[in-house]
Amino acid sequence: MISNVAGDRLYNQIHERLNDAYHKIHTSGNWIDSVHCRSAEEKIKKITGRKHARLLSSGTSSIMVALLSWDIRNKKVACTNYSYVASASQAALINDVEFTDVDDNGLMLLDNHFGHDAVIPVSLYGNTIDYDNLKISDHTKVIVDCAQSLGAKYKGKADGSFGDAAVFSFARNKPIPTAGTHGAIVWDDDGMTDMIKAVSNNGKLGRTSSIKGFGINAIPMELQAAQIDIGLDHMGEWQMKRELIHEHYMAEFDHLPLRIIQPSEHCDSNYHKFAMLVDDRDGLRDYLARFDIQSLEHYTDNFAEFFHGKDQKNNFPNTNMFCEKVLTLPNHAWLTDAEIETVSQKVKDFYK
Repeated sequence: MISNVAGDRLYNQIHERLNDAYHKIHTSGNWIDSVHCRSAEEKIKKITGRKHARLLSSGTSSIMVALLSWDIRNKKVACTNYSYVASASQAALINDVEFTDVDDNGLMLLDNHFGHDAVIPVSLYGNTIDYDNLKISDHTKVIVDCAQSLGAKYKGKADGSFGDAAVFSFARNKPIPTAGTHGAIVWDDDGMTDMIKAVSNNGKLGRTSSIKGFGINAIPMELQAAQIDIGLDHMGEWQMKRELIHEHYMAEFDHLPLRIIQPSEHCDSNYHKFAMLVDDRDGLRDYLARFDIQSLEHYTDNFAEFFHGKDQKNNFPNTNMFCEKVLTLPNHAWLTDAEIETVSQKVKDFYK
């Protein structure tokens, strides 16, 4: 199958370094929050330009750590109505969430958040939000979900460098894929460091310390951190391959009746997903599946409808359009030229 996920091809590229790292971890006994965690954190700080980075157990837990660390509880929080559900679900657990529709590229509308205590925008498909359009009150906290955008830039600045904090994901289908679900949080405020460490460790700074506040278990594992640490060394190479695939599909599909989601003029994308708006999405998906080509719907849930009731669905026209029409094609860095050409040809064949 021509898959959306790299799988064993990723492992084949990095297996020598990874196996060596695994051996050292097992023999050292340092299985939790140790050498590879610190190394990956240093690399993430360098990529984002942030003063601090903390590797955590998942992108989802990273969002909750941010919410609890900045005391965003029982507050009025704005979330995008269209993305992966992690940000919305974590915010809704402990806050009053108000959902916001998206623009023509699937990104959260940002121009009217003066009444919110916090905003959680999501950079989608590797494309950054348009930060210049973000309109908030002085007291509003901004936690940016950059799960899909590590390596992307807005006006030359790394995504992850904006807001009070930003979070990343290293799940198997993310820009730096792993076999698990680790994540990271980045921030600049020195005064938040102990709080973030405590919140991610059940509210405690250490095993024998007293409880500092609310917390969860988001402690990272060295086996996962080793994959992230090694993968970060290949980030530029993998991003360049995805960009080449994006450009190839763009050229091949230029005259087809579909719309390709593009970054804004101020965004240097990391090309995480090749996303299209397709009128007959199910038809194209099923046609490609006949040739063992995996295409996926990213995403299909109207959050306001789920969290606030079915009567909310029609208040979000762009969300509904994306939920009904978006399809992504395989574009990971380990596709062969022959596979890329096969995908291109079969999409064109569908429209003949």
